Amino acid sequence: MAPTPFEHGLALAWSDGALSRDGAIMLETLQKQLGLSDKERAVQEQSWLSDMSKNDRRSFGDGDQILREWLEGLNDRENLASSARSMGRAALDVGLSKSAWTNAYQFANGLGLGEELASGVWLEKEADKLEGWPAALDPLAIILGLVISVPKTTPIQQAELVEGDAFVLINHADAKSNSLSWMPELIPVMNEKCAWGWKGDSKASTSPPEKDLVYCNSVVLAWIRRLIAMRHQRGERGLEELPEGFQVMPSSAELERDGNNLKISMIVDLGENGLVRPWASVNVDQEITINPAPEGLGTNWVKIHDGLANVIVTALETLPKQLLLAAGLQVNCTNISVHEGWITHDLSE
Repeated sequence: MAPTPFEHGLALAWSDGALSRDGAIMLETLQKQLGLSDKERAVQEQSWLSDMSKNDRRSFGDGDQILREWLEGLNDRENLASSARSMGRAALDVGLSKSAWTNAYQFANGLGLGEELASGVWLEKEADKLEGWPAALDPLAIILGLVISVPKTTPIQQAELVEGDAFVLINHADAKSNSLSWMPELIPVMNEKCAWGWKGDSKASTSPPEKDLVYCNSVVLAWIRRLIAMRHQRGERGLEELPEGFQVMPSSAELERDGNNLKISMIVDLGENGLVRPWASVNVDQEITINPAPEGLGTNWVKIHDGLANVIVTALETLPKQLLLAAGLQVNCTNISVHEGWITHDLSE
């Protein structure tokens, strides 16, 4: 288990075997910066001190001076946030296991950067290519495995192809079908193009259109369910602005097409008021536009409607980026369209 940010500070302060007066003062400062209550600090401190004798080294540096430098580095919030997003994106390039993600998110969240790291991993916000990071984020880089892998990235090993229908196709000479750690049920399949299909004997109900990037509605639905599940794991609400006390059930999500519109519905647990299945839709025609909520809805219902619509928008903006990144491409998506049960994009360099 990776240390928390406060445990990392403890390791620096105690690195010479004793806690100096300056070290104690800096730990007080660190506690305030991290927003820890006295009780939360006491729990972490007691746990760390009880284990101190079992570990020769619990930090990534030594002494009060390095603790002081680390604290000063934590003040540059804008740079830290941007770097956390870039580190999240870079972690996808080198491979991110479930345990590494859990430990990295725990550490980043302790610094108030959990959302930024997650948005980089799931490409919910734009993230610059990682060229380096502030020294204050060295522990996070080590947890993510970036110290060894950046800037010299380990080549991605192309997966073995299996027979099956394609549910994702990329028509680009440089695209490679690699395993998807973020959606393991979608596997590389034999095709003249770069392609993925579902495990098992799943069959596509219609033929894919001839476009640069094509993926089936079932892939979008799986991505939406995963996005919401990951938000739950991060302790966030499944939908933006979801009223307090309400809970969405990602496994219940359904996606339908009506012309150029994509409609999503999902069961929402209203607590004592039972279960409901609200819906929302977006129009997809070269760009994505949220269709307004029906007139006469109450405030909470409008929030649920808009949250559902926004999760479709997020999915349609982030899924193609994930697929292109997995294929080893650095290209742009344009002209999003709906063709029967498929979403299509043009690619541009």
